[in-house]
Amino acid sequence: MSRIKSVVPKGDYRLEVQLDNGSSVTLNLESRLQTVRFGMLSDKQFFKTATTDGICIRWDNKIEISINEVFQLVQK
Repeated sequence: MSRIKSVVPKGDYRLEVQLDNGSSVTLNLESRLQTVRFGMLSDKQFFKTATTDGICIRWDNKIEISINEVFQLVQK
């Protein structure tokens, strides 16, 4: 299983997710900002605080997305 090497917040609520196998995916979260789970990300400053531990993308331990979920969200 791949691990997340880095995550770079971009404009329009997109995340560029670099994987340790050399590939990358762009995750667009804009359509999910109206949900209870991701609503806090509508604050652009908070959105830019995204970090990773290699397994999940996190925002101050308040919101997290696992690598498996990243792949599921990209496919939608």
